[in-house]
Amino acid sequence: MTTSAGLPVVHVQVGVATSRGPNRPLNADAHAQHWYRGTFAAAVVDGTGSTPEVADFARVAASVAARTAARETPVLGVVAAAIPYADHEADHVQPNGAIVVASVRAGGYWRVAHAGDSSAYGLKDDGTLHRFTTPHTLGEELRQQGVPDAEASAHDHKLRHNLGRVPLYGVEGFEATARLLVLASDGLKLPHEELRDLLLDHGDDPQRCAEELHAAARARGSRDDVTVLVIPHPDRPATTHVTDERNSHGERGPEEPPGPAEPAAGREPDAGNTEGPVEVVA
Repeated sequence: MTTSAGLPVVHVQVGVATSRGPNRPLNADAHAQHWYRGTFAAAVVDGTGSTPEVADFARVAASVAARTAARETPVLGVVAAAIPYADHEADHVQPNGAIVVASVRAGGYWRVAHAGDSSAYGLKDDGTLHRFTTPHTLGEELRQQGVPDAEASAHDHKLRHNLGRVPLYGVEGFEATARLLVLASDGLKLPHEELRDLLLDHGDDPQRCAEELHAAARARGSRDDVTVLVIPHPDRPATTHVTDERNSHGERGPEEPPGPAEPAAGREPDAGNTEGPVEVVA
C-alpha cells in the first residue's frame, strides 16, 4: 500500500507505558507519535518539575517535535520544540526538560536526536542491545573524567543540556540500525542486561514489552515519572520474534532472523563505537 504521493505506508505498532512518580503530584513526562507521507516519528519529553505548567510544556514540546521530525528530521524536531521556550536573557529557562526524538521510513535507518537525559536504546538483529544516547548530565561528565560511578551517580540528576539550552548548545543527531527502538525518560532505570532480556522475551508484543519495562523500573525502586515507548522497525513486524527463542533448558539458541539483517539505506554509527552519538549538529 502507498500514500497518495506514491510513498509506502508505514505500519508501526508502538507500545506505550507511562506513570507519575509515586511521590509526585502529576506526571510531567509526555510522548507523541506522528505519521507523515511514509515517515513515522515519535518523541518523549521529560519535564523538569511537577507543575501543570511543566506538564503542559512537555505535551506541547513532544507534539511539535514528533510532527516536525516526521516532516523534516529529529534534529529539527528538537529545535522546533525548543524555540517557543527559548529565553537568552534568563539564567534558568522555565519550563524546561529533556527530550529524545526518532523517525523512520520503511527500508531506512532510524534517525535519532536528543538533548538531556532521555534515552534511546536499540535491539539489534543479533540480540545485542545498544544505548544510542549518552546522558547530558554532570554525572556522566564525571564518569568520562574517571570519577568512580558511586560518586558520579549522585550527580546524574543534574542536566548539562536540555531543551532550553538547544539554541546555545545545539542538538546531537545520528542514524542507527535496530529491530526494536526504545525511547524513554530517565525514570527507566534498569541494568543493561535486564533491559535486553525483557526486550528479547517480550519484543514481539510492543505493548506488553513497554508495560514489562515500566514494571521492572518500578520494582527496582524508580521514584521518578516513567515513560517508555517500544517501537518495532517497520521492516520488522511486531508479531515476528526479534531474536532467538529460549530452548527447553532456558538457554538461548542461534538466531535465524527472517529477511535482510539491516534496513536498505543509511549509515551505521556503531562501528567501532558500540554506544553513544556520532555526530553533533549545531
